[in-house]
Amino acid sequence: MILTDSTPLDFVCDGKTTVRSPQKTTLFQLELDYRNINCGMSYVIQMRNGEFFLIDGGYFTDGEDERLYRFLSARAPDGIRIAGWFFSHAHQDHVGNFINFITRYRDRVTIGCFLYRIQPVDYSCIRGDWKSCDEATVREFHRILDCCVPDVPRKILETGDRFSFHELEFEVLFTYPDLRDAAATFNDHSTILRMTVQGQRILWLGDIGAAGSRSLLRLPEEELRCDIVQVAHHGYNGASLELYRKLNAGVALWPTPSYGMSANASFPVNDFLLNGSGIREHFVGGGGTVEMTLPYVPCTARREPPQFLS
Repeated sequence: MILTDSTPLDFVCDGKTTVRSPQKTTLFQLELDYRNINCGMSYVIQMRNGEFFLIDGGYFTDGEDERLYRFLSARAPDGIRIAGWFFSHAHQDHVGNFINFITRYRDRVTIGCFLYRIQPVDYSCIRGDWKSCDEATVREFHRILDCCVPDVPRKILETGDRFSFHELEFEVLFTYPDLRDAAATFNDHSTILRMTVQGQRILWLGDIGAAGSRSLLRLPEEELRCDIVQVAHHGYNGASLELYRKLNAGVALWPTPSYGMSANASFPVNDFLLNGSGIREHFVGGGGTVEMTLPYVPCTARREPPQFLS
């Protein structure tokens, strides 16, 4: 097991990130500000043509929207072009920063489309604002799409959908209508996306839980196999042990602060991932943004110096 948490990036000059024209597909696990919240997920893939594909975006923490904008700007000298923005589900720590980012930076970025499937909610039962109530967050998510970016196409995903953005190939493995379990939680409504780059598979599990895992396990084992897995629900009692056994991944991405991972390392699923699964490298969201060239070659990831103590 390799816990990669200190390898520095080599493209910092005068305190600023040096702009490079991307030569290869690059995946970034963004460091978020975890000082006041123990969860949040934000991934950026920059394609060879310089365009971005975004996954979720993190919590509505003050300053997170500016940090995302600066990060994209530093890598897009000719303007930020987001080819697609995918949302796993509408919890605040996944779409809160998107809401703030669009409100503030809509006129400074070009967006090709949004991709998601958010379960319907009963707005009549909403109590509180969008930062304190899951149903209100869903309503605010849709309001922002309708009011701030009505011109951007939306793709409401279905299980089995296949699509691509240049060298990125995607297949939707699960959407909430696949659930057959009355015990399903809000997290189990996460859309599960598999991304393939030159034959290498990365599985984005969002916050999927036990009920969603049971639905996924109906798929053939070959469909579930992946090379890199995003650990579900930040390592807080997410996907099932049986599901991770079927995935057979070699690299794990943990969208969680370092203190959260350490505190929950003894959970049976986490103990398996860290010690018994055959996963060779673990990348934790706290402690600095991680950069991985895709397809990923083991032990070649780099990490920026941390901005926060997490």
